[in-house]
Amino acid sequence: MAYLVLPDDLAKHDRLIHAHWIVNQSLPRGPRRPRADLYEKLRHQVLRKAMRPAHTGRARLGPWLRLQPATSTDDDLALTTELGRLTAEERAAYVLLHLESMPADDAAGLLADLGVPDPAAALRGAAAIDEHLPPLDQDALLARPPMDPTITRLYGHRTHPAMSRPTLAMFAAATAAVAAAAALTFAFGHPWASAGDNGPAAHAAGGRPDHLTRTRPGEWERTTRLDLDTWPARGDLTGDDAFTSGALAAWNAASTRDRDITRDHADPGPPDAAPQLLYAGHAGSARVALLHDSSRVARYTEDRGTTALELFPEGRLLPGGASPLRLAPGKLLMPPWVTAVKSAALDGGRAHWQPVNVAGGVASVPAVPVSSGCARGPVLELQQPTIAHGRPYTIIDLGGLQSANLLYEPPPPAPVRRLGPHQVDSAPEAVPWGFQLWGKLACRPAGPAAVTGHGPGSVEMAMAWEFWAGNLPDGGGRGHWVCTRYGLGDGGSRTYATLLDDRGATLTGQRSGTWDCSRLQRDVVSGTWWKSPKGRWYYLAAASRRVVILAADGPFSHPAVKKGFLVAQGPKGGQQPPGKVSLQAENYDHHPMPIFQR
Repeated sequence: MAYLVLPDDLAKHDRLIHAHWIVNQSLPRGPRRPRADLYEKLRHQVLRKAMRPAHTGRARLGPWLRLQPATSTDDDLALTTELGRLTAEERAAYVLLHLESMPADDAAGLLADLGVPDPAAALRGAAAIDEHLPPLDQDALLARPPMDPTITRLYGHRTHPAMSRPTLAMFAAATAAVAAAAALTFAFGHPWASAGDNGPAAHAAGGRPDHLTRTRPGEWERTTRLDLDTWPARGDLTGDDAFTSGALAAWNAASTRDRDITRDHADPGPPDAAPQLLYAGHAGSARVALLHDSSRVARYTEDRGTTALELFPEGRLLPGGASPLRLAPGKLLMPPWVTAVKSAALDGGRAHWQPVNVAGGVASVPAVPVSSGCARGPVLELQQPTIAHGRPYTIIDLGGLQSANLLYEPPPPAPVRRLGPHQVDSAPEAVPWGFQLWGKLACRPAGPAAVTGHGPGSVEMAMAWEFWAGNLPDGGGRGHWVCTRYGLGDGGSRTYATLLDDRGATLTGQRSGTWDCSRLQRDVVSGTWWKSPKGRWYYLAAASRRVVILAADGPFSHPAVKKGFLVAQGPKGGQQPPGKVSLQAENYDHHPMPIFQR
């Protein structure tokens, strides 16, 4: 919308960038939930700003990276030329009629709300385009990728098939904002921007890069974006041209295969830029190289006469900037700002932190006993005194390229932390119970072993949120109800609810692909049958702190609720009572809370 409503006197590139800027300024702050009412408000803001653009000169747009939209055809040029003959009010009317498929009366009402003095005249002016371009041709042109200003060599995840039109529009608007933010970051923070001979590589015949790029040492100290672009090349084989050339050849071969697979389905984009060398050296008995481009990391391995290249998506930023990268079992390449590493095994007790040897940026991680269904770590504490607040952060190696950030959120009455869950570290302000809780989960169905088979390098965050803690009935001792959330590299999630007591753990429910137990969805309720130490069955349910209504109906008696905890008495002895249990919970806003129940 913004792209088509902006004036035609802007150059195509500048109009695209300004459209991104308008959408970014219009997006609401805080959690962005794809609701229809938010979409209508967003549409109103975008149209208002595009009809009355301010600061369209190059002074505002100059620093932005020159994003290159897909090439327009002559037909596309004809449409934008016709739009250029219209006033801003008429262009706004055009997008409401053609992009939004809005009835004329509704479009007139929205134009009036936008301050258009004569909506009927604006609609007549928009309809004049039909005299030069048939409506069917216009619809076909608007549906083609070249007319979509959010497509700027930016590839996202597959959209959910059940998304409504407003949801899709919100997704497109958010994508436009991401492209704009990426442009700013790349323009100001990329270490190759003035790297001289270390800049982007020339390409060999056929569009393949013919050498690797290397970031200058200490680049991370000169930028505010602590991602893989700022990592220098490390390892004892960085000067071995034969080895690094072999890694580059494997990269080129893999990129060619990917291009051959996708060329019939999408524009493959410009020729591949030369990848960045992150590491080349020995890791155990193997020789390993790590290569990186804007979206991928490759691990090239030569071991006992065999070679292999594995491609992984680049992970999201962690509190310290980036995750260590796994070179081989027990060998992790640390971010350059990490000054020391400690380790501790998840054994169910207090953490016993031991220093880890780090040489040339590679940490030699001690092995821990391995048993079926368990993931005991080790947990690593990474010291980063010169970064941000200087707090260490904790990770667990789950066997993939990336390690998972290990976190803990305590139950009420502990306050909700504005900066998010606690790191499970040894800092003075740490919560020691968080580490012990993860030790109790290590060999449970909700433990890290539940997601280690999801895919290499896919688990980026593991958070245990203890949303209720208290005394269990009938002499059951202390209970802890925990929501364990795993954030995956593809944007998905796996979430488990577990009731822990002195005798073990009960998995009480699981969900996938939701916001549950995150900062975007802090409400949760879970229920389960539970047998007390005296042999009586109880139906128990607990909810997080925002609950105002908690109720259950089923084959039990005397349900009672106190401080977000429901207890209902069942029979004594025997097997778990049969029959369906209906569990309900509402929060302060009288919205249903997500239910975890088996």
